[in-house]
Parts: sequence; structure tokens; C-alpha cells
Amino acid sequence: MGIGRFAACVLVAGITQFAVGALFHVVVPVVAPTIPRQFANAALFRPWDGWTSTYMALHPWGFGVLFAAAYLMLQHRGGGAPMWRGGLAFGLGLFAVGSLPIFLLVLASMQVTPELIACWSIQNACQYAAAGAALGWFAARSA
Repeated sequence: MGIGRFAACVLVAGITQFAVGALFHVVVPVVAPTIPRQFANAALFRPWDGWTSTYMALHPWGFGVLFAAAYLMLQHRGGGAPMWRGGLAFGLGLFAVGSLPIFLLVLASMQVTPELIACWSIQNACQYAAAGAALGWFAARSA
């Protein structure tokens, strides 16, 4: 696999995760208006201004590198189903073993609401599932 194909896969994963995150950023205040107010608690959350918002915007792109590398390595070794279904399974599996346990630890150790943990979990599951499906589709078509 060439560096160009890898870079394109990283872009697919990053764009998808960023787009789903941006959609949640717009929709959550409408659907669950109490959630954005929780971030005003300075005892739990950093101010959004400054590097925090920059990091949050860049995170999907940086994680896209790891996401694409792991998916492509798995595919190269013959693991996982091809196309979007295999990518979807990869994304949901990654969420189940990598993110969900962290969110449960946050719920157990921090004074955040179950509503906030549920929102984060749903967003993260959607980001990983969509990025996996898009990456699976793209990687199979560009092989």
C-alpha cells in the first residue's frame, strides 16, 4: 500500500469523525439543552476558549491516523470483512473495547451526569461506526 492511499484513508476517517462530531455539536444543544450548561462547571471542565477548542477540532484528524492504520493493518492481515460492513464492525468494536470502558470509568470517578456520559458514548459510537463504514468502503474501492 502506498503512502497516497494511506493518506487518503486517513482523510476519510478524519473527515467522517469531524463531520459527525460537528453534527453532534449543533444537534445536542437542541435535543438536550442541559448538556451544554454542564460544561460551564469550571471545577470539572476547562474553559472552551484557547487550546481546548483547538484540540477538540484537531483530535478527529490525529485519531484518523491511528484509526486508518489499525484498520488497514487488520485488512492487510486478512482480518475483518471487506467494504463498509467490515469497517462498521471495526468501528463499533473499537468503540466497545476502547471508548466505552473509559466512559464508564469517567462515570464512576467523576461527578458528571449519566446524561452526559450517554451523550458522549452515543457520539463516540456514531463517530467510530461512521468512520469505520466510510473507511471500509473507501479502502475496498481504492485497493
